Amino acid sequence: MENKKEVVVETQTLNKVSNVKTPEILDLLKAGCHFGHKKSAWNPRMKQYIYEERNGIHIIDLVKTQELITATIKALSELTEKGNILFVGTKGQAASIVEKVATENGAFYVNKRWPGGLFTNFDTIKKSVQGLVKMEESLARGGEDLVKKERLFMQRESEKMDRIYKGIKFMDKLPAAVVVVDSKVEKLAIKEAKIAHIPIIALIDTNCNPDLVDYPIPANDDSLKSISLLVEILGQVVGESKKSQGIVALRNSQKATLETLAKQYAEQKERSARMEEEDRERMKSLREGKVAESKGTVVRVVKKDISGEIAAAEEAKKIVDSKSVEDLGLSVRIVKALAENGIKNVSDLSGKTKEDLVEIKGVGEKAAVDILKSLK
Repeated sequence: MENKKEVVVETQTLNKVSNVKTPEILDLLKAGCHFGHKKSAWNPRMKQYIYEERNGIHIIDLVKTQELITATIKALSELTEKGNILFVGTKGQAASIVEKVATENGAFYVNKRWPGGLFTNFDTIKKSVQGLVKMEESLARGGEDLVKKERLFMQRESEKMDRIYKGIKFMDKLPAAVVVVDSKVEKLAIKEAKIAHIPIIALIDTNCNPDLVDYPIPANDDSLKSISLLVEILGQVVGESKKSQGIVALRNSQKATLETLAKQYAEQKERSARMEEEDRERMKSLREGKVAESKGTVVRVVKKDISGEIAAAEEAKKIVDSKSVEDLGLSVRIVKALAENGIKNVSDLSGKTKEDLVEIKGVGEKAAVDILKSLK
């Protein structure tokens, strides 16, 4: 009983640093934090944190767990003032919790697979992440100046990189600390953090080595409830810092930018389609001999005899159609691309729209516009 009183007093003193409270032992019990692994799988270095063995299963001493949570809350609160925090949890039951907590509290996270060299080769990884951000903005604009094949390749690369780097966008320097859900599973992250001298906070089960981490929290690292409870607590501590609020603002800003760019591209595409449709309707009216006469705000459509004009136009069209594509004054690259697709004469381009031309291999949007201009 005396020991428990001492723990409570210590908890109240340490928690002055943070508004986040240490969970009660009953809460830890309800979450199943006390269940360890089978005795056969234990790590002897965990002996000091084991309360007893029950039916071949080690039971974790939750009084010590509570003490270490309190110490970790204090340490993490101080570390958040030095920089941002990275959460790592790639195994199934931890991945979604890590992403949710880190996103809500302005922390960075890795929840798919550990990107080798994140700490030990940070500058290279940082450039890759910056490239991902630029690709996302380019794709939101519709992949301008890219042919269809290049656009599809960029889309695939962006999706592939986003799965790995999504949680570390805007991480412009090494984190002040790393929070790990399972030190055995995340051994690469632990190893790199050690090399880079980054403080490690970790949930350690009875099969883990507590000596590898700076701030161990002995607890069940396989139970969804246990992981959720402890990661939520650590996330709340991180969320109190101004630096973390800045990360939330950066993420929201990028999201808004991508949405704006995508909206502008969609509107531009819709305008272009509408203008092309109007051009087709106008040409159709001309072919049918209809001419629009406007007087004030009233538009009257009258029939006019333009048979002579049509005949002259058709004769002129025959002359133009018989010309070679090379006579249009296009660049050698465009002429070559058209020739490779069986388009050698002007007549072969008859009736083709901008979209039709862009589908031709080697012809981008700019080239399509140049071709259409040369036909006018």
